[in-house]
Amino acid sequence: MSVGSRTTQLLQRTSQARRQLLTASYSALTQACELTADDPQDAELVTDRPVPVWSLPRSRSTLALVHPDPDSAWALLRDAHLLREHRVAVAGPWYDTVRVAGGHGVTFWTDPGARSGDPTLSAWVTASVHRIDPGSHSALPQHDPFAGLLDGLDDAPLDDAGRRFLRERATLLHHEWDAIDWPTPPTVILGDRAMAPVHDDGTHTRLALRHPLWRGHREWDLVAARWRSELLTGHRVDHQAYADTYLGYEQGSTIPAHAYIGAWPGYQVVRDIVVLAAVIDTVRRAHLDASTRQQAVHQISCLRGAHPRPWTWGQR
Repeated sequence: MSVGSRTTQLLQRTSQARRQLLTASYSALTQACELTADDPQDAELVTDRPVPVWSLPRSRSTLALVHPDPDSAWALLRDAHLLREHRVAVAGPWYDTVRVAGGHGVTFWTDPGARSGDPTLSAWVTASVHRIDPGSHSALPQHDPFAGLLDGLDDAPLDDAGRRFLRERATLLHHEWDAIDWPTPPTVILGDRAMAPVHDDGTHTRLALRHPLWRGHREWDLVAARWRSELLTGHRVDHQAYADTYLGYEQGSTIPAHAYIGAWPGYQVVRDIVVLAAVIDTVRRAHLDASTRQQAVHQISCLRGAHPRPWTWGQR
């Protein structure tokens, strides 16, 4: 692998399982670069969540995303164009097509710059997305946080009690989800489990898509932007500024019934589903190394009440 120094060091100290995943991702990247005439030499792994993102310093500061399947790659391109059509600030692709390599779909994007910690920028982007009429975009899938939620649980390195708890928790929350009385109509949502990622390259401030959009309820995005400040230590941001900014941009359109999302009766159910999805994401990755396994065990124990809130979300 002809990767950069930071990624070389990561590969040397990470587990064999994770090394194999990253090697397969880089192999797909190099095959795709042969088709685009981009240069994968000295590529650096930016993140591998939710998909591997590679920085290509020899190719016009391009980022490459290696998707698990071509369909999700095409969906991301579609949604980036949808946002740009509706004047939402979003980083765009270099190419309007997906390169398929080794069963993966590879897409190339402009580098959006560094991640911004300003919650008002996230609120601005989120409000812009929520203004899009979902009726004219039939290709958007319906948001279902339980679809595939428990995939991989049987193969995770957990004891039977941990698996049983997660299944029972998911079943209970699914019933409560089905009973939610949504105060606003469906719209286009980000459907993430955190505040919308906004980046700044020094000239433009914009969203960097990492997964496709959904047709769903805006309350999901608003809850996802807030839950960390309530349940976790070390993740404090100014959510009052986020809420005020969001409501300011939404004036004149359909706005949430509650200016404070925590006052909405469905808040706790949605929050608990967001948290459960985050835990299962850690569980699904627990085979990669001992540290992730410890994190998964600790997070499950937090959900079971073994630790007082706010939680330390890593390992103890």
